[in-house]
Amino acid sequence: EALAQIAGPERSESPVLIVSLAVHTECGDWPRAAEVGAILCEREPGVSWHWIQWAYAVRRSVSLAAAKEILMRGVALHPREAIFHFNLACYDAQLGRLDDARVLLDTACALDESFVEMGRTDEDLAPLRSGKVE
Repeated sequence: EALAQIAGPERSESPVLIVSLAVHTECGDWPRAAEVGAILCEREPGVSWHWIQWAYAVRRSVSLAAAKEILMRGVALHPREAIFHFNLACYDAQLGRLDDARVLLDTACALDESFVEMGRTDEDLAPLRSGKVE
């Protein structure tokens, strides 16, 4: 409700869009979250979290393949951000690209050791752990 009360040019300022993205994500309004994420990435491509949020929304509103394309663009700008490699590993595991998923997971873990444990438990990586595509 508070966001709806913001009018004029302030409505499209980045801080307002960031809050809007968070609200749409929390409410599961994936198409709207994807729209806002795209705007933020275009406006502020150097903010890695925008790419992650945009891909997350697109995965739920469009497809896994479309989300992967977004993360591939994002990782080109943020190659040292482990979260990109980890999420790409999850996507590849879900798409049955297990060899690629392993390489991406190894990269994520090398960049940030906290992803080792996440790799053991993340449901998206289940096909990688079992060797089967679900």
